[in-house]
Amino acid sequence: MASRDAPERYQPFIAQPDSSAQAAELPAGWEAAQHFHRLKGLLPPHLRRIVEERAVEEILGRARALLRHTSRPTERVEDRLPADGELDLEATLEQPLPWQRESLVLSRVQPREVELCLMLDMSLSMTGEKVALTALAAAILKLKLERVSVIAFDTVAHRLVRAGEELSARELVRRILGVPAQGYTNIEAGLLMGVEELGRARLRERVGVILTDGVANVGWDPVRVAPRFPRLHVVQVGREERQGTRTCERLARAGRGLRYRAVIYAQLPAVVRELVRDCFGV
Repeated sequence: MASRDAPERYQPFIAQPDSSAQAAELPAGWEAAQHFHRLKGLLPPHLRRIVEERAVEEILGRARALLRHTSRPTERVEDRLPADGELDLEATLEQPLPWQRESLVLSRVQPREVELCLMLDMSLSMTGEKVALTALAAAILKLKLERVSVIAFDTVAHRLVRAGEELSARELVRRILGVPAQGYTNIEAGLLMGVEELGRARLRERVGVILTDGVANVGWDPVRVAPRFPRLHVVQVGREERQGTRTCERLARAGRGLRYRAVIYAQLPAVVRELVRDCFGV
């Protein structure tokens, strides 16, 4: 049966799911990423898997291209003997006399380990290319920071990736593409589950990042939850409305974080890359 939700050129695959359609005729590249969210419930399983794999591969390829000239986050750590490191002469000279072996101050650069919880507004308006661009933004964070848990929220919140869960960037993208666009927007629910997830994290540095337009139509005031994050950064996406801007500004301020702005979804990946550079030094 044909569907209004799918582009006309793909109707034959839906109307005749048992036909021997050639995979080459299915969408590929960014077109697969754009249309997969609509096609996933309409195509037969064997064709759906082909389009999904093409969509995931395209999203990961774009994420890697955006990160081509960035490095993994690092931090400089001060330590004392017998730890490894280079002598920090200036810091050592500030130590009180008489000097002991332990007075020698060493410094070294080591990978910066961060537990990040990403909270995604996936309510009813999130379809098509918006979902693909959201998955691309998540892939950027995963490729750079590794330890990324993910919450999707609509009327309620859903755990897509738990804190400490071992999974690839490919699987993370696949899970986001599989989220149905449904329900209303409950920012409070997403933040509450994000706080809970970061509470399970083992690393000292824990950060929340929320992608939203800031306009909630169910739930209580989300700003009351923001101070419970060690740090909360906000990426405001989509058309700027007074209510949404005010909420996003208050969330970032209460969460001791920064607010970023993507006027259209096409800007989202670059904005998230900027966030990674600003906040994690990569």
